[in-house]
Amino acid sequence: MRHQKQKRAFSLGLLGLATVMGLPACVSTPPVAEKFVGVQYGTVAVYHRKSSGSYGNFDDQVSWDHKPGSWQGQAAMAGVSPQAGVQLYESKTHGLVALLGRDGKPVVTYDPPIAYRWPMKVGDSWSSEHKVTMHASGKVVPLTLNYKVEAYDRITVPAGSFNSYLVVSTDSNGEVQRVWIAPADSISVVKRTLDRPATHPQGAGHLEGELISRKLP
Repeated sequence: MRHQKQKRAFSLGLLGLATVMGLPACVSTPPVAEKFVGVQYGTVAVYHRKSSGSYGNFDDQVSWDHKPGSWQGQAAMAGVSPQAGVQLYESKTHGLVALLGRDGKPVVTYDPPIAYRWPMKVGDSWSSEHKVTMHASGKVVPLTLNYKVEAYDRITVPAGSFNSYLVVSTDSNGEVQRVWIAPADSISVVKRTLDRPATHPQGAGHLEGELISRKLP
């Protein structure tokens, strides 16, 4: 009888140990991102970009220097890159307003600006519609974007580790972007991939990039 009690106690002990060891830790609900914290002027972000197909064959660094800008009389954030030109962002939402040439003139503009919806949390999905103006030809084309926030995780890249949201977007031309963003750290791209199908107006292509350094002012 004593042997049976000892055996039972031993079995219960193992069960308790297995329960403690085997159950995953309680995972808290991913936080809600209330807004995108604005990038400080003077911040310089450097990415490694690799692309092919309709994105162009490229495998090198791309740097972005964030400077004050303006658009139609309103303050804006200008991302200036020797490799990729100039991108103008709306100050409040960090929405993409325009792509500028090296002469400062608009090449492509977006109405309304292409922006995420805030607050943001995992599971959110939404759509937005835009008019895209190609200034060289004067052509205006419609663009629809469908978004979904798929995950939240701490993502490590050469520049460091950042609490990030995975936002997947698909546009009406079939281009798919998977981008990790860290809104609390003012990082619109921690890492990303873009893919265009063969049916895309510009043809098939693939692009990937990740943040390799960031220098704050």
